[in-house]
Amino acid sequence: MRSCPGCNHDRATTRYDFGREKILRCDSCRLMYIDPLPTEEETRAVYGESYFRNPRFMSGDSDALFGYADYIAERLIKQAQYTRIAREIRGYLPALDRRPRLLEVGCGFGYFLDTAFEEGFDVSGIEFNQHAVDRLRRKYAFPIHFGALESMELREASIDVVVMFDVIEHLRDPFGALDRIHRALVPHGLLIVATPDAESWVSRLIGKRLEDFRRTREHLFFFGRRTLSDVLDRHGFEVLLLRSVGHTFEIAFLLDRLALYNRPLFTAIRRIVTKVGLGSVRIRVNPLTKMIAIARRNPRDAR
Repeated sequence: MRSCPGCNHDRATTRYDFGREKILRCDSCRLMYIDPLPTEEETRAVYGESYFRNPRFMSGDSDALFGYADYIAERLIKQAQYTRIAREIRGYLPALDRRPRLLEVGCGFGYFLDTAFEEGFDVSGIEFNQHAVDRLRRKYAFPIHFGALESMELREASIDVVVMFDVIEHLRDPFGALDRIHRALVPHGLLIVATPDAESWVSRLIGKRLEDFRRTREHLFFFGRRTLSDVLDRHGFEVLLLRSVGHTFEIAFLLDRLALYNRPLFTAIRRIVTKVGLGSVRIRVNPLTKMIAIARRNPRDAR
């Protein structure tokens, strides 16, 4: 059992046991993390071409539970939500005589960058998946950097906003990444982090059946509201907003996702819904299993 990567405390409690891996919770700072940590080669193997369209995603096989069933099909739904978030971010920025500079870490196929550009930001991205980078560079003119954040040279005080949607839980060293981001942000620049809420009452009720916990090939760290706030504070950020965030689904797709928890029940419901022609109807749900934080860089140095 390894010591806590966040505070180096040497005692932790097993929260969820998946056999090959366990999710531990530090007895001191309450950070949750995977043990053992996969090798860099194992991590890199997950982020291939099939990451954004994984045909086995809905199979129920835990080894196939990574990436997206069909990321491209979710574009319009995602961008509607991203528009609201981009406008919310603008509300926290001071008036500038130029377009705010925004960097997205883990930008995927560029759906948020595309939206943010239309909302008046000067955008760039970092992406670890080579397939996604190749696609982005064919489609967009804005700068896209290939690789891990840990290997990037970011100019000090050069960025107004850094965005990480569903990224911090994937990083092998999220704490070093936060220090790097702190240095790259202008004084009072903004950091936006969206990540699973591992300590919400819904997440605790579902427990090890929760999809986000079962993604042990890619999710390496898990935060609750308290631990995320504490980590951001320790690394030089003041949390301005922390709330749960929902998602819009087509009913048929939502039922396919729910089948990961109870296949006979939700498969039967899906058949009925499809038969009566409601499968493509969109609904917005907020299961309280994901959160978003808007934090401001403190002018003091990161600790």
